[in-house]
Amino acid sequence: MVTRPVKNADDLALLKVYLDGRRRPFTVEITDGRSRTTEQNKLAFKWYKEISDQTGEDIEDVRARCKLEIGVPILREASEAFRATYDRTLRPLDYEIKLTAIRDMDIPVTRLMKVDQMSRYMDTVFRRHAEIGIALTIPPDRFAYDPERAAA
Repeated sequence: MVTRPVKNADDLALLKVYLDGRRRPFTVEITDGRSRTTEQNKLAFKWYKEISDQTGEDIEDVRARCKLEIGVPILREASEAFRATYDRTLRPLDYEIKLTAIRDMDIPVTRLMKVDQMSRYMDTVFRRHAEIGIALTIPPDRFAYDPERAAA
């Protein structure tokens, strides 16, 4: 599958060239929004490490727990296909088995998120951990994460 973000007229022109060169038939799927940003991704991994350092929980366990408890509900709400697949395959399993599957099989959760979904995810990760006294870095880059904007 080919994914091509279109952010401006030049990107659109390149997409048209690409499509003109494809053999037919083919199917095109257009999704509004854009994939999570590199800044969001880097910050999420920084937070997993900070949570791990402050709690003693293994970093991969932190990541899996956040994906399961916070990311899965966001994607289940946003995507009928994700909800159907998750509900059929993972939802019936015990919590610990779900965590193990997400951790050891690297089941995509945050990888599937768009920028706004990843912002919701990160806002919830931040709030939940702040409530139990875990300090997480707030970067100067307002596009990576901005808790004041998220609270508004």
